[in-house]
Amino acid sequence: AFGVPQDTNVRTLTSGSQSPQSLGFLYVPDVAAVCAQSVPRNVTTYRDLPPTNSIVAIAPWLSPSCTLSYLQAASNDMVAAFVFYLPDQSDPPLAPANSPTWDLGDGGHWKSVVGYPVYAIDSSVGIMTMQQLALYSGNASSVLSPQELAEYGIDADTHLRLLIDINSSSSGGTNLPSIWIFLLIILAILIFIIGALSLTMHILQRKRRNDLRARIARGEVDIQALGLGKLTVPQEIIDQMCTYTPSAVVPAKGTVEALPPLEQSTCAICLDDFTESQSQVRELPCRHVFHTNCIDLFLLDTSSMCPLCKQSVLPKGYIPGKITNAHVRRERYLRRNAARRARHAAAGSEPPDSSNRVSGPQAWGSANVNGSPPAHAPPIEMTSITEHHSAHATQSNPIAHQGRREWARARALAMSGLQSSSANEGDPELRTSKARKLLRKVFPNL
Repeated sequence: AFGVPQDTNVRTLTSGSQSPQSLGFLYVPDVAAVCAQSVPRNVTTYRDLPPTNSIVAIAPWLSPSCTLSYLQAASNDMVAAFVFYLPDQSDPPLAPANSPTWDLGDGGHWKSVVGYPVYAIDSSVGIMTMQQLALYSGNASSVLSPQELAEYGIDADTHLRLLIDINSSSSGGTNLPSIWIFLLIILAILIFIIGALSLTMHILQRKRRNDLRARIARGEVDIQALGLGKLTVPQEIIDQMCTYTPSAVVPAKGTVEALPPLEQSTCAICLDDFTESQSQVRELPCRHVFHTNCIDLFLLDTSSMCPLCKQSVLPKGYIPGKITNAHVRRERYLRRNAARRARHAAAGSEPPDSSNRVSGPQAWGSANVNGSPPAHAPPIEMTSITEHHSAHATQSNPIAHQGRREWARARALAMSGLQSSSANEGDPELRTSKARKLLRKVFPNL
């Protein structure tokens, strides 16, 4: 007996509308002689089969016209499935179902016309099956010897036919369609491109942050001009500022230990007069002096600028914590804005008004991004207040002594121009939508 199991190298060309499991007698449909030249002459045909409803056709995949003739004849015979093989191909694997090898010149329309499954097997298996199909087209005596007939107890006039069992439920029929494979490839390419672009932008922004940090450390960028939120002064920097008790006595020449003379008579924050040789004052880099308690609280909690001249008291090269992408975008915008104004100035024209507007909290100090120090304001000479005015102010001031500290803080806050309820109210980052913030996390350059 003849039997060949074929578990691999089977291609489902079309699944049709029938069950993926097909069992039936194997035969070759009757077609024109020009299409049957590669088929053995005594091969099993439809006339050689016993009366049955379970038949499976097999034929070589030749020209499109011959293949269509085989398919049409099989449809007339009511086959359960059709098996093709390429007679001139010897090397596996088989071509995929969407390969031009299985094209019949109708754009694949034949797959929707046939109502039964169509499979393709390896060439060597197909040729061998066709040869055996020619042997099993007559009676038993043409295939088996007398000893085998006696051994199996088969009559010599008994007809022997080949039976094929096809089960494609776990084979090529479950493959994804080619369109989905194509879409998955496109999706993978898009994800790779987005990931590579995001990684490149993050590396570029990191380089820009490091560059901005180095420029700030060299004093080339005024961090106060960036205007991103409330900027205060650390306690260690405040402790480095000059603190003394003012004196009205002018020191003699060459005297080092003498107290400095009194140049301001009143603290601009609490509006109290300085008491000579008693009040402890702190002098800012801009030469303005204030009560130590007043100015320390102001610099720690409110602003890093002098309440009078709005000049920053932070030392050149001070880096306030972490440099973010928002700082990079802000500094780049200010630098481009300054270059645009310089071009307009060189051309002798006024820049547009929109170029002078800066979003976010306005920096009251110098907006010089290039790092050149602003011009120092001269010390403000404040004349002493008359006794009558002082007495009147003392009587009309309803602020109690225990609340004067809070009152001074509120006055300093009003002098700074900031709103105590929302110090970062004008921050452009706070006005950015959540979707744009999320997009900037992936693409920080946007």
